[in-house]
Amino acid sequence: MSDFDKWNGGIFGLGLGIPQPPERKNDLIGLGSILDSLNESVRRRSSWNDRFTHWEKPESTTETIAIERGRSIVQGILENNRSLASEGVRFVPQGSFTNRTNVRNEADIDLRVQHPLLRIEHEAGVDPAAASNAYGYYDAGRTYAQIAGDMRSTIATELKASLGKINVDDSGKKAIRVKGVTGSRGEVDVVPCFTLHHIYIPRGTFQYERIEGVAILGSDGTWTLNYPDQHIANGRLKRTTTNHQFKRIVRLVKRMQSDMIDHGVITERVPSFLVECLVYLVEDHHFVMNEDRYDRVKRILKRSLEIISQPRLNLNCYPEINGIKPLFGTRQAWTVEKARWFLASAIRHLGDC
Repeated sequence: MSDFDKWNGGIFGLGLGIPQPPERKNDLIGLGSILDSLNESVRRRSSWNDRFTHWEKPESTTETIAIERGRSIVQGILENNRSLASEGVRFVPQGSFTNRTNVRNEADIDLRVQHPLLRIEHEAGVDPAAASNAYGYYDAGRTYAQIAGDMRSTIATELKASLGKINVDDSGKKAIRVKGVTGSRGEVDVVPCFTLHHIYIPRGTFQYERIEGVAILGSDGTWTLNYPDQHIANGRLKRTTTNHQFKRIVRLVKRMQSDMIDHGVITERVPSFLVECLVYLVEDHHFVMNEDRYDRVKRILKRSLEIISQPRLNLNCYPEINGIKPLFGTRQAWTVEKARWFLASAIRHLGDC
């Protein structure tokens, strides 16, 4: 039986809107005390606080230099490619390193190669033809698949020629990975993508507005729509409004997930991006109370679980950090049940000390 099945039908399925004994259904009262009593902690409080002090730190200066060197080398190679230059692509770093939520010894960098061709998304109520007229959109004459395929081929060929085939992995559906070299350069994930325009009508108006994002067409034909610039801006604001605690908590919860695997609490990871978004959901005042790290982390995890476990929850109410895309939806690689499972497992791992 998997960890999820044990939690879904066993002692962790208490009041979280999932299958459970009738007497416990939708019972959110005392959720914290229930989770607290599930097991003893694997560490004393002082030991947790010592670990959290270390886990909340970003990568070392040596790692930073290696990561930046990796990005610089890869970007320099691709900038000199005439085919990419003729397409008018731009190079933009993104991901946890850019967001400053990466952890030590696990840091790499994402470098997007963004093509100016537009992918247009319309919210409900938007007339696509009218929006195209309003913004002057026109048919580029080539398909997304053709351009994406050409970009992937060009990027992979150029990097293999410069860095060696053994150092470039182009088997991924979205990214082309350039392997790191210990003591020299960090790992780089190169992501070919298009420019996304999200068209909507603001409430109370009749005029179209647009938000710019990124659209990734995977080699399997599936689209992934992201808003990395808005993610970076909102993450920085959250860091300020939580007295610099938000990103520290994200880093240590990411490290905590590895610790949970080491102790057999979970056997599979949830994406780091989901961890960051779950922490982001928690209101600012929960980050700045004056107590030790153990209590702060435990309170934030409990509050995040409480937020996504409310009865009659409208999942569209909770966006990703970018404030645009729903955190839970059909296009996501995770479910709200998986998020609840992770948070409940993390609280169980902390125990009561």
